[in-house]
Amino acid sequence: MKVLIDTNIIIDIINKREQFVEASLTAVQFVFQNCTPCVSSTTITDAVYITKKTYPSSDAQKKLLSVFFSKFKILPVSHKQIKQAFNSPMNDFEDAIQAFCAKRAGVKMIITRNTKDYLFSPIPALTPTDFLNQVENK
Repeated sequence: MKVLIDTNIIIDIINKREQFVEASLTAVQFVFQNCTPCVSSTTITDAVYITKKTYPSSDAQKKLLSVFFSKFKILPVSHKQIKQAFNSPMNDFEDAIQAFCAKRAGVKMIITRNTKDYLFSPIPALTPTDFLNQVENK
């Protein structure tokens, strides 16, 4: 099963956001062991921008993030997904792009902390904790 990891989960892990890192990391580790972990190409550009201050230099950041993202299946964003996002009832444009990239790639689940932005998503979205609870109950 393909699972898309939303940008906020990636940032939780990279920036070690104290409140969120444990659940996010545990969910992503499960995905790596049991599923195909996916991110959209926009997640990579967003993560590079957001985590600039996390690393001592641009070179260190690029090197570490390159290794980090090499383990994911990277989903491209096309004109079609952008158009779908613009026409979507989803309120958050960036999340709509994630959702339509996921749909195109055959993703079955999105892991995110902001599930409210995915209410109208064509792909179901769960928080890391809810995802882990669901897979434990199967």
